[in-house]
Amino acid sequence: MPKFRFETTEFDQTTTFEEELASPDLASPRAIEKAHAALVAGAPTGLDQSGSVTRVYDEAGYLVATVNFSDVVLDSSQQQPISDAPTEEPGVMRSG
Repeated sequence: MPKFRFETTEFDQTTTFEEELASPDLASPRAIEKAHAALVAGAPTGLDQSGSVTRVYDEAGYLVATVNFSDVVLDSSQQQPISDAPTEEPGVMRSG
């Protein structure tokens, strides 16, 4: 299975972890899931996570997904997490 690197940046601090996924199509939903979990974990402490972003890179270092804070917050009209696909085109950016 391919390995993907998840990089979450918040407050100018980056945390990284790697995970094997069956396909690149699972990278964005997994990043949304992780970002949502981080949002829930930070909620009781009152931390402002509005600037957080999670990027997912494939084994070659190409960007395959980007999840911003706004992708995981509750929309008051829908009352469920927003999970639209990232606006950046996959494979355009390469991790350095």
